[in-house]
Amino acid sequence: MKTAKIAKLGLFMAVALIVSLVENMLPPLMPILPYAKLGLSNVVLLAVLMLFGIPEGYLILVLKCVIIAVFSGNFSILLWSLPAGLLAFSTMVLLKNLKIFSITGMSVAGGIVHNVVQILVASYIIGKSVFIYLPYMMLAGGLAGLFTGICCHFLVVAINKKTI
Repeated sequence: MKTAKIAKLGLFMAVALIVSLVENMLPPLMPILPYAKLGLSNVVLLAVLMLFGIPEGYLILVLKCVIIAVFSGNFSILLWSLPAGLLAFSTMVLLKNLKIFSITGMSVAGGIVHNVVQILVASYIIGKSVFIYLPYMMLAGGLAGLFTGICCHFLVVAINKKTI
């Protein structure tokens, strides 16, 4: 990997971490769904996928999950974030390779898959009663994915104009 590419990926990693840490300090968007968040750092992850490639995207995703767990001092969040993030990102990679979905469409699918996987993990850890949240979390994931996908679209267009 070239030095310039490593430096650029480091900047994307730093932005993803900062955005994620700031978002974690904000109050929930919907008090009835306290764990539903916009996932603004996913704008950065999806941009890395679109601008650099699949391996780089997975690298940033895993590093972000691990570093956030270290920063928060809560390693149990890896149980929720890592499987959900990996499956959501894999879904977006699959849709990217199909070449029939826009960045926004990929993001919507990723947001839904992320929340479905988190509910599945929660059902394993807490119990099946969490499935009552599934439709709401799927809707929240889709809406968050729509927002982050639109943001990512404009970010990628702007960066491509500047050529990274």
